[in-house]
Amino acid sequence: MHGPFPPQGGNLPCRGADSRYIPLNMQQTENIWNLIHRIGLIAITGMILVGAVMAFTPRVRQMQEYQDTHDSLQQRIEVTLSSEQDLKNKQRRFFSDPEFIEKVAHEVGYAHSDETIFHFPEETGSNGPNL
Repeated sequence: MHGPFPPQGGNLPCRGADSRYIPLNMQQTENIWNLIHRIGLIAITGMILVGAVMAFTPRVRQMQEYQDTHDSLQQRIEVTLSSEQDLKNKQRRFFSDPEFIEKVAHEVGYAHSDETIFHFPEETGSNGPNL
């Protein structure tokens, strides 16, 4: 073959027994152009798809980071709400439960005048008492 264009006046070499040149008919020319159009369309579609993937990948990653931050903050909110509920329960018990008041007072070091509070240091580095 002599390149992409016919060597003389639209003739291509014949693939038959003799090597004479025969002119292309319209159907062969149309088939070649259809092939060129298909290849071009496939290439353009591929470039559009690659461009779309490259354009949306950072957005997807950013959305995942936002979702992770949202989940973390939602967990902190739940912990804070639980702590708030616990404090409200303790506050309510301060007004209604004298035994609770005495227990909390002992925990922070207060005692009645006839009581003695002992504080025992916690042993660190051991699994229990040595016998």
